[in-house]
Amino acid sequence: MFLFSYFTQAVVKDETPDQWDGDDDEEEQQQQQQQEDKEELRKKDKDLEFLFQEVRRDSSLDERLQRDLQSKKSDSKYKEMLVSIMIKLINSNRVLVVSGETGCGKTTQVTQFILDDYINRGVGSMCRVVCTQPRRISAISVAERVAAERAESVGNGNSCGYQIRLQSRLPRRQGSVLYCTTGIILQWLRSDPLLSSVSHLVLDEIHERNLQSDVLLIIVKDLLSTRDDLKVVLMSATLNAEKFSRYFGNCPMIHIPGLTFPVEEFLLEDIVEMTRYRPQNKDRRPTWKRNFWHGRNARSEKEEKETEYKESWPCYARTLQGRYSDSTIEAVEMLDNDDKIDLELILALIRHIVLNDEEGAILVFLPGWDNISTLNDLLMTNLIFPSHSSQVFKRPPPGVRKIVIATNIAETSITIDDVVYVIDGGKIKETNFDTTNNISTMTAEWVSLANAKQRKGRAGRVCPGKCYHLYNGLRASLLDAYQLPEIMRTPLEELCLQIKILKLGSIARFLEKALDAPTEKGVNLAIKNLTDLNALDHSENLTALGFHLARLPVEPHIGKLILFGALLGCLDPALTIAASLSFKDPFFIPLGKEKMADMRRKVLSRNSKSDHLTIVNAFKGWEEAKQRGARYEREYCWDNFLSANTLQMLHNMKGQFTEHLMNTGFVSSKDPKDPNSNVNSDNEKLIKAVIVAGLYPKVAMIRPSHSKKRPGAKVYTQADGKVNIHPKSVNAEESEFNYTWLIYHLKMRTSSIFLYDCTEVSPFSLLFFGGDITIQKDGEQETVAVDQWIVFRSPARIAHLVKSLKKELDSLLEEKIRNPAPVDWQNRQSKDCAVITAIVDLITTQEKPAGGNRGYDRAWAPRGQHIHFNDDDDDDED
Repeated sequence: MFLFSYFTQAVVKDETPDQWDGDDDEEEQQQQQQQEDKEELRKKDKDLEFLFQEVRRDSSLDERLQRDLQSKKSDSKYKEMLVSIMIKLINSNRVLVVSGETGCGKTTQVTQFILDDYINRGVGSMCRVVCTQPRRISAISVAERVAAERAESVGNGNSCGYQIRLQSRLPRRQGSVLYCTTGIILQWLRSDPLLSSVSHLVLDEIHERNLQSDVLLIIVKDLLSTRDDLKVVLMSATLNAEKFSRYFGNCPMIHIPGLTFPVEEFLLEDIVEMTRYRPQNKDRRPTWKRNFWHGRNARSEKEEKETEYKESWPCYARTLQGRYSDSTIEAVEMLDNDDKIDLELILALIRHIVLNDEEGAILVFLPGWDNISTLNDLLMTNLIFPSHSSQVFKRPPPGVRKIVIATNIAETSITIDDVVYVIDGGKIKETNFDTTNNISTMTAEWVSLANAKQRKGRAGRVCPGKCYHLYNGLRASLLDAYQLPEIMRTPLEELCLQIKILKLGSIARFLEKALDAPTEKGVNLAIKNLTDLNALDHSENLTALGFHLARLPVEPHIGKLILFGALLGCLDPALTIAASLSFKDPFFIPLGKEKMADMRRKVLSRNSKSDHLTIVNAFKGWEEAKQRGARYEREYCWDNFLSANTLQMLHNMKGQFTEHLMNTGFVSSKDPKDPNSNVNSDNEKLIKAVIVAGLYPKVAMIRPSHSKKRPGAKVYTQADGKVNIHPKSVNAEESEFNYTWLIYHLKMRTSSIFLYDCTEVSPFSLLFFGGDITIQKDGEQETVAVDQWIVFRSPARIAHLVKSLKKELDSLLEEKIRNPAPVDWQNRQSKDCAVITAIVDLITTQEKPAGGNRGYDRAWAPRGQHIHFNDDDDDDED
């Protein structure tokens, strides 16, 4: 809270030293105190180092920068590209929109235009450009490119550097350009809401409309009313530049022409005609189209464009007559399947290109791993041999055709400089959030015009190219301009906490100011979920727990898992789980080795029946191998299908989490393996309880399956009824469980509803770390219910003991959250140690009940809330 008043004086201004001569002793003392506070905060958080560096006029640096610029202009590595009209627009306006296609140079050049203009005018020391990038790899690669153009190394006190999470190479503090991820700016805003030391803020790739960029746009728009000296440059692709201009009061725009070669485009009907491809199934038309021809098509309730497409199809089919053969028109009709990509057609197209066109790499865009794997198998059977993915950037020897199969990451994040032919599968995997059912969904959707244009552009980098779109002309005319912005199709809980920690006011009112606001239903659901989590009170204020969760760079449930890992003495495994859930798990699956990878993952699970503990085991093994040397590390990762880079990232994230916990008082050391924070780290049952504490109420119930066709148990959730464990989970084919409950993190609806990761948990874990407990009489025994739907039979004495201990635990944890302090595990007489130890002992000593899990616990759904058991499809089959 106090940082705002301390650092608002750091605004970049052109002030001469004699302005400070009249300061009295009191002001000097105040400045000295402020400087000491800055130094103390900078030592605690290295990510704030660049933000808190003081900026003052330095005449000697101004002269040296001018000399350096003149010498660099004669260097062939430095391209003099000052564009007078752009500089004039930037200097005379608060906001400028710069549009241009990928490859036009805006990302690397605009920042240099600004810096060099200041240097030329003799005020280079007053220029501090910060440019945001949507991806970590982009921030690094662009900074390296700019530094190379300026004949410098990146960072090291030179003119250009970068800062991303857990990694930075900072430029000099003045007369510099910093490339950083959007999250870094949002982190800075916690300490300095005015971004006082930034002279120019350049927001790049804003057309991608990711969540953080849209939030930053709202903040920057508000910030301009306070920072009248701040210059903002918005850089976007061409298609929606006007929208950003309108959002900022019709600010001026300038367009940079692309530098690509012409690309010839082909649609589905052209591809079928040239390859003479004929689908194998003669009745592959979608159901609606088959019924249409028979006069039985009822008007669908799908989205407007899909309805328009269906109604326009007969007319469009007639326009193809005369231009294409009857067999082609028939094939196009059969291929127009809204759900699947015809990989046999892609194989035929690749064969056509190889036999009939000039040399050049082929880049194939597909929506997901299943398609990529299947196409790879098809190519293998046709005597095309794969090479390692690292060869993707190398040119093949003469007579060899390089074929790259990729998802939409190849649209922007990587450049393959010898691509001449692009095959656009026409689909993209898109994640959405269903607010009605509170579940994420992932489906293959039609690409947008922006996606199609990016894909086309990949074919024209080095010479004229060709792009083949696997959709017909009617579909092309109805594509959306852009994908739906992420803010409108993602859970908003983490964003809501950021709004509160940045003191941006009411969550709903803030989000109403977005370029495209999320739905009221989505916002209200996020607020409700945070209230249920006890992160917000009913007045939408941050609770003590909410404050700590908002300070952690993870979503709320994962943040809670971290805090409970610290409080319960199993910090290191909790941090490993949290890092993997917030980033990604370290496993990779090579093409053709899927079964081997699954087997190694199962081995690493060590019968824990837990995907989360599998990652803990894998991470421990990597640490041990790494200590023995680089060769052992490589062998361990290779044998277990693990990514060393991902494991290292998880290691770095764990260090960041621990440093935060130490600064807030939860632990006494920044070492994740500190013995005082890991007294229970070998207790598998307690680690599972910590997972419950973090991820509850994401609970599923297990029922034995008697199916002979489908191995594994049957799983149900309260909201969805029957769901499936994802095939990559170590529990996917598990049939013998000790208990009847699972805790999970990611549930997603694709072809079915899948739990992507899950852990078997005991009744005591749910009783102590789940929701509210109620006790009811059930015959001679009593039942203990968690949130009135997870119910266990229990002797009366045990039921009341559990409720009493639960109350003591909740009170203790609330106090620890309000006044963080490490648990003194040596002092067995202290109340906190006594209560936690009693609960740890109960969880640890609980044994599997006799006779398996039958009759031990059951699901109870009062007041009409039911778990639906739909057993018709897989019970007791041969």
